[in-house]
Amino acid sequence: MSAPVQHTPVQQQQQSCNCDLLLWRNPIQTGKYFGGSLLALLILKKVNLITFFLKIAYTVLFTTGSIEFVSKLFLGQGLITKYGPKECPNVAGFIKPRIDEALKQLPVFQAHIRKTVFAQVPKHTFKSAVALFLLHKFFSWFSIWTIMFVGDIFVFTLPVIYHSYKHEIDATVAQGVEISKQKTQEFSQLACEKSKPYLDKVESKLGPISKLVKNKTATVSSTTGPETATTVNLAAEVPLEPESKAYTSSAQVMPEVPEHEPSTTREFNVDELSNELKKSTKNLQDELEKNNA
Repeated sequence: MSAPVQHTPVQQQQQSCNCDLLLWRNPIQTGKYFGGSLLALLILKKVNLITFFLKIAYTVLFTTGSIEFVSKLFLGQGLITKYGPKECPNVAGFIKPRIDEALKQLPVFQAHIRKTVFAQVPKHTFKSAVALFLLHKFFSWFSIWTIMFVGDIFVFTLPVIYHSYKHEIDATVAQGVEISKQKTQEFSQLACEKSKPYLDKVESKLGPISKLVKNKTATVSSTTGPETATTVNLAAEVPLEPESKAYTSSAQVMPEVPEHEPSTTREFNVDELSNELKKSTKNLQDELEKNNA
């Protein structure tokens, strides 16, 4: 058993302060935060923030420069340099611990994003895709300012309503969940009934493949062993072509070599060859004599 999570006194105090703020335990303090947030949202909607901050910046610079110049001219010493702050606030010391804490959590966030993007668990990837699609549609219907304004009102009103009517709200939510489960079962049964004729047609077209898959799934569901049937094993056992009953031997497959009778060797006669050469030379001499005559 895991040990219960223990919160430090500082964390408990922060959580109690946040709950007290949202539950209107101190109406004056909560009203200040609620009114300030609404005023900031209205300023954000009605005022161009870039020109607003630029106007404040040049007004402050003109004011401090004029006071410093006039005080040095008439008093011999500038009032801004005399009474102004001598050191800057330690912004780096305030931001650095929070950035370091965020950077410690960054590898975990990166690993989670990598697993989701590369579909290590396809179910979680599909859930994330559906959530992003719904957010896309939601932000395309409403502007960011509208969402922030309505969200600010809900943050300061819904916790009080839920805390006041907690039992009634929990009972209503539980009843709604049960009704949704019943409706989901009814719709699933109706979908099965509507799709059954089409599935029967597909099964009749598939023939032996569907029977083989049914038999394999039935045997796997009945057994509780560690071996499970996969689609590769099922596909490997599907008979694609009927087996032939006639088997041919290697001798029948190999082509026949034509049979030739052994050729008889003839002896070489030197006398016959010399006689033939003499006859040919005489014929050539006769033809030359005829041509010369």
